[in-house]
Amino acid sequence: MKYLLPLLLLLVVPTKHSFSQDASSANLEVIYANAMDAIGNYQFDKALKLLSQCYIKDQRNILYINQIGYCHLQSGRYLDARLYYGETLKLDSTNITALSSLGSIYERQNNFNKALAYYQKLIAIDSTNSFYHKRAGYMCFKKGASLEAIGYFLSAHNLNEEDVEVINQVSSIYLQLGELDYAALMLEKGLYLDPNNIKLLHAKARLHQKKKEHEEVITYVDRAMQQGDSTDYYQMSIGVAYLQLDSLDQGIFHLESIVKREKDNEHTHHYLGVAYQQKDSIERSIEHYENAIAMGLSRKLKLYHSDLGSIYENQNDHKQAIYHFEKAFEYAEEPEFLFYLARNHDLYYKDKRMAMRYYEQYWSSGDKQYRDYTSERMEKLKEIIHFQR
Repeated sequence: MKYLLPLLLLLVVPTKHSFSQDASSANLEVIYANAMDAIGNYQFDKALKLLSQCYIKDQRNILYINQIGYCHLQSGRYLDARLYYGETLKLDSTNITALSSLGSIYERQNNFNKALAYYQKLIAIDSTNSFYHKRAGYMCFKKGASLEAIGYFLSAHNLNEEDVEVINQVSSIYLQLGELDYAALMLEKGLYLDPNNIKLLHAKARLHQKKKEHEEVITYVDRAMQQGDSTDYYQMSIGVAYLQLDSLDQGIFHLESIVKREKDNEHTHHYLGVAYQQKDSIERSIEHYENAIAMGLSRKLKLYHSDLGSIYENQNDHKQAIYHFEKAFEYAEEPEFLFYLARNHDLYYKDKRMAMRYYEQYWSSGDKQYRDYTSERMEKLKEIIHFQR
C-alpha cells in the first residue's frame, strides 16, 4: 500500500508540460477575445496586433486569418486583405467568408469582372442564396451587361420576393431598356411592400414620365417630397410636368426653388425661359434663356438659341433674331433654321439678296414645312432684286 498512494498522485496531477499547454491555449483565447473587442470598437490596428500574436501561435487557424483580412479590409489595405483571404482559400477553397470578402474588395476597386467571378463561385456553392445572385447582378449591371444583370436580379427576386432593393434594380433596368410594362409590374410589387420608398417612388415617376402621363409624375414626385426628398432632378421633373399641364405658376415655383438652392443647370433655365415666355414675361424669359446658353454644354444649345430667336422675332428685333438663329444653325444645321434666317433677313434688310440665298438653301434642303411660303416669296424677291438693280 505504501507504493499505491504515490502512484495515484502521479496519475492525477498534471505534468508541467500539460500546464504549459493549457495556459497557452487559455492565453490565446483571452488575446483573441480582446482582439474581437477591439474590432467591435473599430480599433482595427489594435486588433491586428493582438491577432498577429494568435496567428504566430497557429498559422493554420482560418478564424485568425480571416479576422486579420477583415481588419486590413476595414482599414483600406486591400492588397494585404487579399493576401490573407488568399491564404484562407489555400486551406479551404470553399470558405464563404474569404470568397465573399474578395468579391467585395474587387467590387470596391471597380474590378467588376473579378468580383463577379467570386460571386459566381459562391452561387456554385449555394445557389439558393439570394444575396449572391444580387451581388452578381450588380456586377453585371456595373460592367454594362444589362441583360445578364436582369437574369441574376430575377433569380434573387425568385429566392426572396420581399427584397425591395432587388425590385428597384430590376425596375430601373427595365425602364432603361424601354420595357415599361415589366417595369410597372415590378414597381407595383415594390410599392405594395414599401409604399414610401423614395427610390421606388422616383422610378414610378420616371415610368410615367416616359409615358408622358404628367399628372402621375406629379403624384409620385410629390409623395417622395413628402418623405423629405429634395432631389433636384425630381423637383425639376415635377416642375416640367406642371408646365406640360399649363400650370405655369406651380411649374415656375418648383423650378425657381432649384435656382434659389443654386442647384440650377441649363435645363432648369431653359424650362423657366419657356414658362415665362408663355406667361408673356418676356424679360424674365430672355434672362433665363441667356442663362441656359451661358451654362449650356449640351445638344440643346440649338433650342435655347432658336427659342431666343423666336422671342426677338416676335418683338420685331430681327437683328437679334438673326444672331440667335445663326448660332442655332452652328450647333445643328437644320433646315428650319435656314428658313428663319431667310425670313428675318427678309424683314430686316432692304437688300434682299442675303434673304434670297437663305431661301434657296432652305429650298435645296428638301424640307417641306415651309416650302409653299418659300416658293411664293422667292418669286417676289426675284422681282424686287431685279428692280433694285
